[in-house]
Amino acid sequence: MANVVFFSFSEFDRKVVVTIKGRAVNSKYKGLDFKVKDLLKRWDTEDEAVIRQAISKNIKGTSRTIVFVGNKTYKSHWVPEEVEMTLAAGKPVYAIRLKDTKGVKPKFLIDNNITLYGWSEARLQNLATR
Repeated sequence: MANVVFFSFSEFDRKVVVTIKGRAVNSKYKGLDFKVKDLLKRWDTEDEAVIRQAISKNIKGTSRTIVFVGNKTYKSHWVPEEVEMTLAAGKPVYAIRLKDTKGVKPKFLIDNNITLYGWSEARLQNLATR
């Protein structure tokens, strides 16, 4: 499971997270190098049990979760649940701000004493592989 990271993000930040994932899993891109699991697939359901099961399944095969914090992450319903599920599984959660965003630090990060790091690819690589 080493260096397999679950990406947690708000729907508002989907496009930028897709780009980050593409760089991380591209062997020709030297700035990032780790495996990613996520829920980038769009769901055609509002059944919360189905969504929770998918989150749980994806978190199970990872070593940690990285939360990408953008301008509207604090409004997300699912990011806090992904954090709670990761912590309940005994895995660390790290949070990093997306480049050029200034959104408030979400309450679920404050409540769980999770540091919010500023954006840099080097920091992301460090969080993903520490």
